[in-house]
Amino acid sequence: MAALLSGPRVVRGAPPPAAPRLLLFLLFLLPAQAAAVVHRRPWSEGRALNSDVACGHRYIQGKIVGGMDALERKWPWQVSVQYRGFHVCGGSIINEYWILSAAHCFDRDKSIEAFDIYVGLVDLRFAGSHTQWFEVNKVIVHPTYEVYHPVGGDIALVQLKSRIVFFDSVLPVCIAPPDVNLHNVTCWSTGWGLISPQGHIPDKLQEAQMPLISLPLCQLLYGHLSYIMLDMLCAGDIRNVRTVCEGDSGGPLVCEFNHTWLQVGVVSWGRGCTYPLYPAVYARVSYFSKWIHYYIEHTPLPFQPLPALSLVLGATISIPVTILAVLSMW
Repeated sequence: MAALLSGPRVVRGAPPPAAPRLLLFLLFLLPAQAAAVVHRRPWSEGRALNSDVACGHRYIQGKIVGGMDALERKWPWQVSVQYRGFHVCGGSIINEYWILSAAHCFDRDKSIEAFDIYVGLVDLRFAGSHTQWFEVNKVIVHPTYEVYHPVGGDIALVQLKSRIVFFDSVLPVCIAPPDVNLHNVTCWSTGWGLISPQGHIPDKLQEAQMPLISLPLCQLLYGHLSYIMLDMLCAGDIRNVRTVCEGDSGGPLVCEFNHTWLQVGVVSWGRGCTYPLYPAVYARVSYFSKWIHYYIEHTPLPFQPLPALSLVLGATISIPVTILAVLSMW
């Protein structure tokens, strides 16, 4: 899985790839009569940020290095962040318009228009029945990114140009609050990063259970107190050689609390899969939770299409999945 070695920064850039533009054109051609009916479950528990759908729930209850293939619908908040047609990072759904990922995935030299966001995806080669593609409207990078540490403050909010349609295989995860207690919890990391030090890349989403490692122990393993800061979290299965690797950056580390899944980390950096005895380092989500809530609540929604166009796009969301699969091969 992927590890890397004043005011929020908004990334901007060049024209989108031809395949998504062609997909939009084909969407306009599809008749509204072929609509997919979306049924929203009347959740009674915690809500996603600014959403009427509960976060942190999934319908399926329970390769990262040492990981295994993940079943469809098991991690419904998983996101593939792609740049110019290639998977580069992971992410997580936290709201119908917002994705959480790592700041280093959106470096200054990258063009925002060249990013594509995919949800409801398990196999990078094929679109699933609920796979959805989105353009990026705005990227908000935390103001402390690279200020106090080469990879500190490594967290970013990604606003989509259009709304995610939630299904049983596409759902948001909950954000860990500032006072979250991380003792005796089961945590998992997911992503499409390398599954071996030799550079093998998986097509299918990988999952691995990741024990949390205390800050003092992590600082000891890395050999210097300043390497691991308070906005970071360490996790990894050193005994069974399970860790994140290149391609997992931005992906979620989630833990289950009373049948609700909270995201506690964002894959940030480490020594990678070449040195599995070093734990992976994640951006600590609870440290940034107030910042996350603030910008989601105070950032205007993207410009919405006309009602007639919106209806057509929403109605045909389940139709072009085969087109997605074909276009991804171009």
